[in-house]
Amino acid sequence: MAVRYIKVALFFIVLGTAGSAYIIISADGLSDFNTRVYEVVLPDATGLSTRSKVYLAGVAVGRVRGISLAGNEARLQVAFLKGVEIRKDARIARKASSILGTSVLTLDPGLGLDPLMPPGSLISADRQSGDITAALGVVEELGAQISQLVKEFQQNQLALLSVSLETFNSIAGKVDARSDAELERISRILESVALITERMERLLAQGEEPGVGPAADVYGALENIRIITDEIRYGRGNFGQAVYDDQLYVNVLATVQKTQEAVEKLQAALDNVSALAKNADGVVTDAGVIVKKALGLGVQVDTYGSYDMIAGQMRAGASLRLVPSSNDRWYRVGISNAPYGVENRKVTEVVDGAGNYTVRDRTETSYSFAVDAELARRWGMLTVRGGLLENTAGFGVDLQPLRWASLSGELFHFRKDGKPNLRGTLTFYPFFDPDSNKPWNWFYLRGGINDSLTDRRDYFVGGGVRFYDSEVKGLVGLLPALNN
Repeated sequence: MAVRYIKVALFFIVLGTAGSAYIIISADGLSDFNTRVYEVVLPDATGLSTRSKVYLAGVAVGRVRGISLAGNEARLQVAFLKGVEIRKDARIARKASSILGTSVLTLDPGLGLDPLMPPGSLISADRQSGDITAALGVVEELGAQISQLVKEFQQNQLALLSVSLETFNSIAGKVDARSDAELERISRILESVALITERMERLLAQGEEPGVGPAADVYGALENIRIITDEIRYGRGNFGQAVYDDQLYVNVLATVQKTQEAVEKLQAALDNVSALAKNADGVVTDAGVIVKKALGLGVQVDTYGSYDMIAGQMRAGASLRLVPSSNDRWYRVGISNAPYGVENRKVTEVVDGAGNYTVRDRTETSYSFAVDAELARRWGMLTVRGGLLENTAGFGVDLQPLRWASLSGELFHFRKDGKPNLRGTLTFYPFFDPDSNKPWNWFYLRGGINDSLTDRRDYFVGGGVRFYDSEVKGLVGLLPALNN
């Protein structure tokens, strides 16, 4: 009897291994049996890897098999599905697929007028499309141009302001110079008046007659004073024009007003340029935040299958795991089939003809899909997790003493009239290498017991593949931007 169980276990282990290998080889529908290899030469292969896809009208029709350096260019070996007709005028181009810098190839198979290209031929490449690095470079160049524009504007306006102030100072200097000259002339006049007054006193004291001798000089000085006052009164001469010239005052006032308007325009222009520079800086900052969030988040895609040995049923499912850069927690969402169905409790009230209420409490089982949504926290080799397990609340504990082996226990599906589901699982990673991009390095085998506390106890064996997906990671990095 024991030999029979050993044979059955070996059979399903081999079957699971072969099935997982088949999933690995043909996961994207491209293999050595249904593809033909061509060569492509690109000036820049940034963002491409040996798993990068080639798309035709949005459908994946090929994949990069190898990348090598040929001189100063990149030479790619690209495998296309045999059903894709590639002609002599075919073109291929590289374009960005996410803000993280990853790229894909797009194919233009050519017109039906040219002959088909044999496998191994060289496909011409178009000029590559721009990516996020080029966009950030354009933003940086725009910021430099704006800074240069602000600097030149400031220099020009300051030069204009300096010229205006020099003109105003020159006019004020001329007015001051004329005023000083006229004051000096008035001072001399007053000195002369004082001298004449002194002589008049002497003449009167000596009894001299006016118009004779020194008195004639006094009358001459008084005449000069009259002439000067007349020039000032009627606006003649330098001092008179300075006092009564309205145009000089108007020119000085207009110069001051134009200078004030120039200063106001300069301030408004500086405010506009400052707002533009602030907006450009905000765009660069937001792009940096998005890229930082996307680069700090690891995305793992998991697909698995198992076989219940007693019930003779298959289980299959897939999930998406998000791992922050701190690596001390993770978040998982997944979906799987439910071989035993999903139980739903339904309570109804029935009223008969006599007005009596009857409560019916029944549990219905429907065959559908089960959803998982877990939050986990890791401390060294111990991980505690909880959330939604197969559509019901539950929690679990993982113990991983070695990189290639882990032991898990889960308790969920709590029922009022029955025991919950206690599931134990032992998982092996025979080729575990998290730093490699080869999917079989995340291939694993698992086995264990399900519903160990109930009469539906069963044993299962199976396996699956878990790997990092950079393209899904790019989509997750865009979620914060979409929410904003």
